[in-house]
Amino acid sequence: MIIDLKQILKKMKADAFHHQAAIEQYVCKVQEIFSMGLVLFFATHLVVITLMEVTGGQRVNGAFAISFLQMLLCLGAYFLFRGYFNTHRKHVISAAYLNIFQVLMLMELQYFLYDEYISFTVVICLLLSTSVTLIGHIRTYCTIITFVSLVDIAITLYRNIDMVGLGAMNLYIIDSLFMVLIATSINICCCQLNYQAFDKEQKIIYLSERDALTGLFNRKALQTAIQTYAAENTLCAMILLDLDNFKLLNDTLGHFEGDNCLKDVAQGLSGLFRQTDCVSRLGGDEFVIFMPKLRDRNFVTARTKEILKTIGKTYANAKGEVSITCSIGVAFSTEQDMDLYQHLYRAADAAMYRSKQRGKNCVSYAEGDTGRS
Repeated sequence: MIIDLKQILKKMKADAFHHQAAIEQYVCKVQEIFSMGLVLFFATHLVVITLMEVTGGQRVNGAFAISFLQMLLCLGAYFLFRGYFNTHRKHVISAAYLNIFQVLMLMELQYFLYDEYISFTVVICLLLSTSVTLIGHIRTYCTIITFVSLVDIAITLYRNIDMVGLGAMNLYIIDSLFMVLIATSINICCCQLNYQAFDKEQKIIYLSERDALTGLFNRKALQTAIQTYAAENTLCAMILLDLDNFKLLNDTLGHFEGDNCLKDVAQGLSGLFRQTDCVSRLGGDEFVIFMPKLRDRNFVTARTKEILKTIGKTYANAKGEVSITCSIGVAFSTEQDMDLYQHLYRAADAAMYRSKQRGKNCVSYAEGDTGRS
């Protein structure tokens, strides 16, 4: 079977979970390194200031204080990205932008206190360093760098307009804008290279986790998803369904019609459940839905009734017609269980066979569970 990689990539990006997680992991790691590098830079800067300006002075003391503040902020950012954001990835991109912005703005404040041209080498190194610490969001990055550069130009004009000729000032403005162009261009190149690497990686992950025919999660992905919640004391459910008369459909109408039936079922199931639910095909005509962090069991009961309505369909061609329904088994768990997949699957499987024995096209619940139908 030929798989359209463009369609797979489009679906994978629509899911966005793995792709975004990879980006956030990269940003978190590089920001951690970037922040520690700045800590060492500002610490060295403090030592140099101390050795060169022993007599002190208001501006020197102010610059010393700013460098010390920058070192503390960067140290705090290092521990945030190494600790908190490494575990809780929420808002990691925004935190990275904030970290870059505060570094560049404090550099401008230090420049203002020094009352002299800040080293172009230092500024360029900072801009180029920040350009490889983020992936994507080019507009936001360019806005931050451009704003800081405009502030730099405004400060320079304000402090040096009487001392520097117009030609030199124009050259300085051109140099500043050229720096912005270099930094943002490098950032765009890094973004594209990293996006390509992420896309290739996520294609492989996507294909390894998906059923080739239906595009649903496979058994391996289902087990991984379930084990994520094994240590939690939250209500979760497994819905296992087996198609009724599917073998008859294959034998009567042919395997092509059987494949169409499986695709229809997959599409119908995908539209019934939340993004946090894991809808999977284990093989043949067996489908499993794992639903974590439920508020109550009534939600599951309502969904099983919708499944029966959605899947019930008659398939026909010149060879005849076959009605497809499904038998459903449901199992719940509310406690920590390190073997959660096996326990839920066995309970739901036993319940599903009771549905078969009851005449098919119905729902049964695992023994001890409420909400029987």
